Amino acid sequence: MKLGLRVLALDADCSYSMAMRPQNLVAVSLIIIFVAISTASVLACTSFAVYGDRTLYGMNFDYPPNEIRFSIEQHEVGAVFIGSFWMGDQYGRTVGMNEHGLFSSDQMISPLRAPAATLDDGEMYIWNAYYEGLSTCTSVAEVLDMIGERRLVQYPSPALHNLFADPSGDAMVVETGAAENAITRIDGPFLVMTNFHNSDFCDSPLGAIVGGGADRYRTAHRMIEGSEVTFDIDQAFAVLESTSQPSGSYKTRWSLVADPEALGIYIALERDYDHIWKVSLHERTIETFRGFATQHTLPLDDVGVTGPALQAIAMESPALTEQGYGRAWLRWTLLAAGLLALGWLVIY
Repeated sequence: MKLGLRVLALDADCSYSMAMRPQNLVAVSLIIIFVAISTASVLACTSFAVYGDRTLYGMNFDYPPNEIRFSIEQHEVGAVFIGSFWMGDQYGRTVGMNEHGLFSSDQMISPLRAPAATLDDGEMYIWNAYYEGLSTCTSVAEVLDMIGERRLVQYPSPALHNLFADPSGDAMVVETGAAENAITRIDGPFLVMTNFHNSDFCDSPLGAIVGGGADRYRTAHRMIEGSEVTFDIDQAFAVLESTSQPSGSYKTRWSLVADPEALGIYIALERDYDHIWKVSLHERTIETFRGFATQHTLPLDDVGVTGPALQAIAMESPALTEQGYGRAWLRWTLLAAGLLALGWLVIY
């Protein structure tokens, strides 16, 4: 916030003189660039909950190239699957589903509201609401009871909001409001969350939504709307691929589809949608599911398994999906055609 005010002040100073000194112009430019980079950095992650013939949750985790990890923790509520990333001194948990099918994703939001460097009585950091909800609650209703009358606040950085969903069809986005908690309940067969305040646009048409991740929100909304009844794992991954970020400092590190009825979680790493892993909360394992030449099953506990360990297995197994076969067939066909053409030119 202070940086933003400083830029405004510099812009105001510029209006008094048409002849800025070069060093001042460079300083202003650098600050503007820094603000742009800082703003872009919060445009990360997309999640959704869809209720049709099959209930499915999805999330893209977008972040710089820190190590990622998947684990199954044991808590009061039972087994909890967790997706996390290395923060320099510990793993930060950002998405999960427990054995009751309660799902939550914890994503960046802009602008920052209700910052608090320390907690007062009756306050709770929104990140704690995410993690405590997953580890102690079995439903969205229980999450609301757990929060109770406590005011949700933000540790100053990063600003976050949470999507919660359960198998009953109940879902919500939980945010810190300027004056009170902002809860956006599901109104229809699906709910999407990116990086703007959902509570700001409850009654707004799709085209009027602005803010961080608005384009990704519209893409997901349009792809899901009308197909909710038959929505399946392949369609869920199609939405995640279409909203993934292939460039910039916050690339998509994993795409995750969770099935709360089967208690299965399907994972594509680093935008590689030809190799899909499957986590079983029942078996507490992660295994090769689609696109691998050989079968691998690994135990999953609170220590977990890292992204690089899984990618090492994927590198040894060329994609064998139908799409993979199709691409290989096309490559060999084009190569053969090129060789025939080259041979014809040499002969004639």
